[in-house]
Amino acid sequence: MPKDQLKLDAKDGALPGQRVLTLTGALTISTLFAFQDFVHADKSEALIVDMSGVPYIDSAGLGSLISAYVRREREARRMVLAGVSDRVKTVMTVSGVDTLFQAYAGVSEAEKTLAAAR
Repeated sequence: MPKDQLKLDAKDGALPGQRVLTLTGALTISTLFAFQDFVHADKSEALIVDMSGVPYIDSAGLGSLISAYVRREREARRMVLAGVSDRVKTVMTVSGVDTLFQAYAGVSEAEKTLAAAR
C-alpha cells in the first residue's frame, strides 16, 4: 500500500454497542481525513481502533486521534486503541499522550475488557 493511503475497515464488535475500526497504512496529515469523517459519523457506545496495521503516525495523525478521543468522551462514548506498534507507542510517549488512551494488545482483549466494564 502506498505511504499516502489509509484503508479503513469497520465492523460490529463482539457485543452490541461495540464497533471495531481497523486502520491499515500510515495515519498522517495526508490520510487522516477519512479517519476523522468516520469517527465523527460513528455513534457506537465503544469504538475500538485497531492500529495493528499502522506502521507510522505523524503529529497531525496523533492530533486526529486525540480530537476523536476528546469528542467521544464529551458525548459519553468510549474510544480505545488496540494493537499499537512500538513505533507509534514511541511517538505517543514522546508527545506525552500515551496515558490519555487505553490501549490493548489486540481487539479481542479490548472487546472483553469493555464488555466487563458495562
